[in-house]
Amino acid sequence: MARLVARPAAGEVQVWWAAPHHGSDARHDLRTLLDDRELTRWRRLRRPAARALYLTAHALARLVLAAHTGGHPAALEFRTACVHCGGPHGKPQPLVPGGWQLSLSHSGQRVAVAVSQGLPLGVDVEQVRRRPDALAETVLTGTERAALARRPAHGRAGDFIRYWARKESALKATGDGVMTEPVRLTVSAPGEPPALLSWRTDPAPPALPHLTDLDPGPGYRACLAVLGVPRRVTEHDATPLLLPAPAPAPSAAMRT
Repeated sequence: MARLVARPAAGEVQVWWAAPHHGSDARHDLRTLLDDRELTRWRRLRRPAARALYLTAHALARLVLAAHTGGHPAALEFRTACVHCGGPHGKPQPLVPGGWQLSLSHSGQRVAVAVSQGLPLGVDVEQVRRRPDALAETVLTGTERAALARRPAHGRAGDFIRYWARKESALKATGDGVMTEPVRLTVSAPGEPPALLSWRTDPAPPALPHLTDLDPGPGYRACLAVLGVPRRVTEHDATPLLLPAPAPAPSAAMRT
């Protein structure tokens, strides 16, 4: 695995992409990598598609982190305390030396895992399927809604999801998550360089996250938010980490 996962350089953020796996067609039974809390959440999911997304995201996070930090993926521990109430529903924080940071996201047929050393971050990927008029008032500010209305009608759904992903990634990076409404954030318009323009909460974060649009493939939009300015953002195909492990070569004694 070490040959497949190069350690990120100082100031680098890695984003790993994968399609959902159900476990039996993966590198091994991915369920063996999850801890009891993760398995409990996985079992509560009723739809096979939701189970596959959850399983792939959490197993992949463990595989990538273990490759960077050493040890077995199943032995990794995480803290998930909410920054507001202390409940166990906050962003996952790896309990390993080195200041490793982690964020997960999944939608449709895309799974994203972002990792860095020392840079708090958030990643969000969304499938383009939501109708802008159904959620615009709860997600977008008045300025953003006006800008969206000026965009070409045929691409408006994708543009709305671009807004959505930029805001969700920022909320993940700070740990606010669902505790802060997306409409309290203002981001740059689709077609403009990604930027978080304002954050209307009390208190607001000491510094606004830095945004980078990602390339999740056709039919999706994705964004990475980092507390600080990353020197480099790299995107990687995680498929080799999830493929079946090759069978060991026969020994000389077996070949004779």
